[in-house]
Amino acid sequence: MLSHKHIPYGNIKTTMKDAETLTEPLLDEEGAAADAFVNIPPLNPEDPLSGLTNEQIKQSLATFGKNEIFIPETPLWKLFLKQFIGFLPILIELAAIVSIAVRDYTDFGIILAMLVINACLGFHEEYKAKKSLDELSHQLESEVAVRRNGETLQLNVKELVPGDVVLLVGGTIVPADTQWIKGDTVSVDTAPLTGEPIPRKYPGDHGDIILSGTTVVAGECYGRVIRTGEHTEIGNAQKEIMADKTVTVVSVFQKKIMLVVQILVSASFALV
Repeated sequence: MLSHKHIPYGNIKTTMKDAETLTEPLLDEEGAAADAFVNIPPLNPEDPLSGLTNEQIKQSLATFGKNEIFIPETPLWKLFLKQFIGFLPILIELAAIVSIAVRDYTDFGIILAMLVINACLGFHEEYKAKKSLDELSHQLESEVAVRRNGETLQLNVKELVPGDVVLLVGGTIVPADTQWIKGDTVSVDTAPLTGEPIPRKYPGDHGDIILSGTTVVAGECYGRVIRTGEHTEIGNAQKEIMADKTVTVVSVFQKKIMLVVQILVSASFALV
C-alpha cells in the first residue's frame, strides 16, 4: 500500500484503489468525442497523492481554463424593465394605447393593472433564478486543500484544474466534479442537485464521482478533479437555465390575460 503519512490530515483507513488504473486517463480515445476531458493529466504512478506538477498545472489550465461558471450581472431595475418587453407585454401595452385612444379609462386601468401584475410575476421568477446563481457563485469563493508537487496547499477553488488531487472532509462543499480515489466511504448531501433528503455514499451504488455543489457531511477522502467550471453537472444546469430564458413560455395565467385583453379591446372598438 502507498503511504500518505506526508499529508497532515489525520488517519484515513481505507485502501487505495488500484494505482495502475488511476494513472491512466479517465477516458479512452473512443470517449473523446463525448467528453472533452480525455486529456486530464494522469496521476503519478509512484505516489498518486503527490498531485500535479507545475508543468501539468499549466497544461491543464491552458486546456480547461479556471474553475469558474460565467454568471451575467444584471441590475434588478433592468430585470424589472425587461418584463415589459416581449410578445405578451407588448400586446398588453398596445391594448392600453387603444383604450386610452378611445377614452375608455376603465378598460385602460384594468389593462394597466394586468401589465403590472404580469411584470411582477415575471420579475419574481427571474429574481429567484438569479439568487440561485448568485449562491452558486459564492460557493466558488471558498478554499480547499490541494496536493501539488508533493505538498498540501490551501487554494481558492477557482484555481482548481482537472487532475488536481483534493482533500474532502466533513462540511466541505465539493468544488468540482471529483472522482473518489482514497479514503473513507463518505456521506454526501446531494439535495442541491437531486432533491434527495438522505445523503448518498461514495463510493457506492451511485459510483465514485462526487458532483460539484454537493456537501460532504461525514468522512474524509482524497479525490481527483475531473470536470471544472461550466463542464460540471451544475455548470451544465446553469447553461440550461440561461438557455430557458431565451425560450418564451406562455403560462395559463398569461393566456387568460391575453383573452381578457382581447375582449376589452374588442369591447372598446364596439363602443366607438
